[in-house]
Amino acid sequence: MRTIPAILTLLLAAPAAAAEPELSPEALQRTIECRGDLATLSAFGEVLFSNKQRPAWLKPVSDNGHPGMLGLWTYRLDRPIEVFGRSVDTLSFLNQWVVVELPREAADAIVRDQKLERAPIRITEQYYRFITDEEGPMLGAFAPTDNSLELLFGGEAKPDAANTTLFVGCNYTPVSKAEFLAVAAQADAVVGRSAKALDETLKKPQ
Repeated sequence: MRTIPAILTLLLAAPAAAAEPELSPEALQRTIECRGDLATLSAFGEVLFSNKQRPAWLKPVSDNGHPGMLGLWTYRLDRPIEVFGRSVDTLSFLNQWVVVELPREAADAIVRDQKLERAPIRITEQYYRFITDEEGPMLGAFAPTDNSLELLFGGEAKPDAANTTLFVGCNYTPVSKAEFLAVAAQADAVVGRSAKALDETLKKPQ
């Protein structure tokens, strides 16, 4: 019987090196639809927000129409991709979100088709569905939050009907459904306390 050399045995037993995430329009499509993974989102973040070479097919948009949404970075593709059955050529990154902004009617249809639930938050409109309850990712839709600073100064939340667009996409934060709902249930109270504290600070005599 022929024997396998020891070095070859070690090579056969060693786990294969992880493949580099694919950076392509199709990979972005899968990532937006919650069919991707955190590694792919992180790889896109690395090339877009570091000194690495940005893909030529992905160009930054200087004015995304949401100056009040800090951390929202928007890009235009050199050719459209199909997301949730709709052709889009613009997408945005926001923390662990990768999303597309859609007119209200189109976004509402996705909320229905994907069976998203309303999050227990009154200060803004948000919908969600966890792909796995234990650690996500989370498919979601949410209203633009240009008025977040206004809310901190005690402003009133906009009614849902005032939101003419919604962002729709996927959040890859490794969090469970139970943890998300626990935080969401406290969101209104946290904003209320922050607004009250800010108001009291501003009213203090100088």
